[in-house]
Amino acid sequence: MQPIDSFIGSISWGSNALHHNCYDHECQSSNTCSVSSKQSAAMPRFDLDAALKLARVVAPGPDRFAVTARRGLQLRLPRHKEAPDPADLRATKTWVHNREGLTAIDLFCGAGGLGLGLHRAGVSVLVGADSDPWAVETYGANLPCLTFRGDLSDPAELLSHLNGWGISAVDVITGGVPCQPFSRAGKSKIRSLVAARIRHEEDARADLWQSFVQVVDELKPRAVVLENVPDLAEWDGGAVLIGFCDALRTMGYDTDARILNAYEYGVPQHRMRLFIVGVRDGLKFQWPRVDSLQPTLWDAISDLPKIAGGNRVERLPYGGPLTAFQRRMRHGLDSSDEGWIYDHIVREVRADDLQAFRLLPEGGTYTDLPDHLRRYRSDIFKDKYNRLVRSGLSRTITAHIAKDGYWYIHPEQHRTLSVREAARIQTFPDNFRFAGEPSHRLRQIGNAVPVLLGEAIGNALVETSRRKGSSRSHALHTFRADLTDWHSANSRHVEWRQGAEPWRVLLAEVSLHRAPEEQAVAGYRKLVELAHNPRDLLCNEEPLRQAFESLHLRSAQNLIEIAQSLVDRFDGSVPSTRDELLTLPGVGDYVASAVICFGFGRASILIDAVTERIVSRVLGRKATGRWQLRLDLYRLAGSAGADVRFNAALLDLGVKLCRPASPLCLACPVARHCQMFKQLEA
Repeated sequence: MQPIDSFIGSISWGSNALHHNCYDHECQSSNTCSVSSKQSAAMPRFDLDAALKLARVVAPGPDRFAVTARRGLQLRLPRHKEAPDPADLRATKTWVHNREGLTAIDLFCGAGGLGLGLHRAGVSVLVGADSDPWAVETYGANLPCLTFRGDLSDPAELLSHLNGWGISAVDVITGGVPCQPFSRAGKSKIRSLVAARIRHEEDARADLWQSFVQVVDELKPRAVVLENVPDLAEWDGGAVLIGFCDALRTMGYDTDARILNAYEYGVPQHRMRLFIVGVRDGLKFQWPRVDSLQPTLWDAISDLPKIAGGNRVERLPYGGPLTAFQRRMRHGLDSSDEGWIYDHIVREVRADDLQAFRLLPEGGTYTDLPDHLRRYRSDIFKDKYNRLVRSGLSRTITAHIAKDGYWYIHPEQHRTLSVREAARIQTFPDNFRFAGEPSHRLRQIGNAVPVLLGEAIGNALVETSRRKGSSRSHALHTFRADLTDWHSANSRHVEWRQGAEPWRVLLAEVSLHRAPEEQAVAGYRKLVELAHNPRDLLCNEEPLRQAFESLHLRSAQNLIEIAQSLVDRFDGSVPSTRDELLTLPGVGDYVASAVICFGFGRASILIDAVTERIVSRVLGRKATGRWQLRLDLYRLAGSAGADVRFNAALLDLGVKLCRPASPLCLACPVARHCQMFKQLEA
């Protein structure tokens, strides 16, 4: 028989004698409880005699669990003691009126990682809103604020509640729009569900950001913070990110975006999050400075009691913190809880998994196991198992941890991480409790912004509110003004970039984009003569091929295929949306954007070798991704956007002055903004 302390740690809630380990003897169900940590601390201790009696009955064998696996405790949490009663409108309005410092509303708030971070930075969070009932209960129990649970795809109901509570304006609105439509895992899952006809191809969650923007437009905060997975920046080559920024810009916000590494802000895990920040009223936002203290996984969890797989005891004796990080996590505990740890519960371990876990060294993965212990294809599930390393950082805690936990095997103990260990890695303090069953709690933790990362953003917002000054957009507008003023007298007069119809722009950009100026002028006139429209082109295939040959242009076949597609699918017209343009044969990001800009007259960012070269020289760095390049161009274009005038000037600058070799820096109109030029001067 296994040691009794290990056995007791593995007992579930199958017996009224053991009850839930929350010590509430008035509870009628073994799956629900509404006891707070303070209440439970004053109740009777764990019934050891009952545990021993049950142990003698079930007599577990080696590596087997004492009782049949059951669903864990469904923890219910009361509203925070300092939060107002939302039903008492008069008292609530008084509470709102008396809030000091910056005020905020947290949309798509989840369990409250970002909200708690803001609160700890001194921001008064008025409301947390989400559609997940467990997350909202968690949020309202841990933060002294109002909560709203409902469908945020239509913000009308939320705005009605805010009005009733007397909230007509706030300083900050934050939001973590659901990330599944933008994540790699999310896109893969969506594709499989669409293929199985379980869901529609259009994911409504990708449009929830419009609801966020509606709330911003209604309350007009001084600062806006959007948070999401880094893959949102790559969605549609960065076009979705620019959509966010554009929506905020039209409301008067100066915007910026950055992907932050959580470990640089004191979080012991590999975790990247995208933040989009918009400020107005002359504010200038500066991103938070990197924290010099970067704890390891062991710094975070080494003090927690040893437990066996399957432990469901919610409240365990605690020996005391060993590291500065652990002391930080213990800060704020009620005196009655100082010798106890909560939520240190973990899922059971299958017998075959236990064998596998015992063979895995620190840092070991699925491919390190012998064949007979691989239940899954090792060529696909190479990291199905992952034992964490004490001296390193944890793998990113995601909502997937609520499913099986195999990515998060404890460095020493043969089990997956407990709820409290996952919370520690996400930098939730030990007095933060999570509502629901263990799987609900793990999902909330995995979806959250790490608290310390949220606190860093909160501190930056507080500093921003104290510091007024000209925003960066003024300097970037000067770049645009210098560029376009130069172009007024130095244009190459490329005909199709001066108000031509969409078909002619498409025709020219596909064939002549990289052609020398004289060749481009002659080629454009010949193409227009042969192909007034797509149907004309199809009637003149042979003359078109001959013209391409005489002009030393690349094959005409691509143009013929585009024309055929336009006739077959769009009745001979050029589509006006980016998505539709990208479905045409051989049409990529640059051509689609050029047609939108020069053909339809709408602002659209052009990304090619020329614009990338200019951006890298001006900013003194090479963009880390296509989305970053798109964002840099968006900012350089200024408040008027990447319109016809800006794009034509930028392309001509790249051809005439900012050449690949031997750039004419002394004649460049934007040299004073260029980091490369400044380095040359130095």
